[in-house]
Parts: sequence; structure tokens; C-alpha cells
Amino acid sequence: MSKKHHKHTDGLTEQERQELPADCEPEIEAQEEQEAAPATQQPDYYEKYVRLSADFENFRKRTEREKAALLAYGKKDFVEKLLPAYEVLLRQQSKMQKEAADKKVSEELKNLLGGLNMVLGEMDKAFKAEGIQRMEVIGKAYDPQTSEAIAVIPAKADQDGVVLEEVQMGFAIDGKVLRPARVVVGKAEEETKKNEA
Repeated sequence: MSKKHHKHTDGLTEQERQELPADCEPEIEAQEEQEAAPATQQPDYYEKYVRLSADFENFRKRTEREKAALLAYGKKDFVEKLLPAYEVLLRQQSKMQKEAADKKVSEELKNLLGGLNMVLGEMDKAFKAEGIQRMEVIGKAYDPQTSEAIAVIPAKADQDGVVLEEVQMGFAIDGKVLRPARVVVGKAEEETKKNEA
């Protein structure tokens, strides 16, 4: 009977509540206390939800960063293995173009040069799409950030500290050095500097 009375106690006046049986009072008081309790004393489900949501967001971001790092590392590793062959093709192309300009090449070799140009063109497109580019160092001041000097040779005063020869081509990926160029740097002797000054 108390449950029945309890169901109908919502919206009763104080006088009507006093008329209710005594066994109904504790339930009404408990309900009133629960309703009057501040929101901060409610179960901490919301707080747990907020923490869990933040933890999941951090996990998602960390996973994305790790995935991007793995892809970048895989791309870098693959390209580093491909660069020596690409460099050989570039050097051969340059040699054949010089011979073609001097008319020392047969028709068959001219056709071969045309095919080589097409292959290198496709490789250049693929490298460009991946952010890989060759670093131009010849004729520029030696930069230890992008090049490795393997030899220093005597040079004129205006070529002091300038890259004169490229022994191994250098490449960058997304603006960062992928493989430094190996170069020969000119160094003017003191007498040459004084004579030209």
C-alpha cells in the first residue's frame, strides 16, 4: 500500500502529505533529499565519460602521427634504395646528350636516348609528387648542411669555397636532406688571393 501511496505523492500539498500513512514518509523524504541534492553529488559517470573521451582523442591523434611517421620512413627507405639507379640514369642521359650534340651517336642510340628521356621524365614526376628533388650544388658556396666535401682542390680566388664538382648527387625530401651531395670544393691559395686583390 505504501508503494501505491508513494506513486501518487508527486504534487501533493503539505497538508495532504501529513494525512498520508506513517510508513510512506521515509520514502517521500528520501525522494526529496535525492531531488534536492546538488548536481555535483551525482554519480561521476559524466566525469568518467569526459576522461574516456579525452583519452580516446589522444589515442587517435597519437595513432595518426605514428602512421604518418611509418609511411614517411617507408617512403624514405625505398627512395634511398632507388637513388643510386636514378643517379646512374641521369649521368648516362647527360653523357648521351653531349654525344648527340657532337653528332657522335647513331640513330639507334638517339632512339635509346629518347626512351631514356621518357623513363626519367616519369621518374621525375613520381619524385616530384612525393616531394623529392635533386639539390643543385655545383657553382654554389659549399654548405655543410646539404653537402659533404670529399676533396679540396686549388682554385681561383673567386672560386674559393665554391663547389666545383659533384661526385654523388644530393637529394632532399620535403625540404629536408635525404642524401647529402658529395662534392669537390675549390680553395684559393693565399698567393692567388693576394695577386687578384
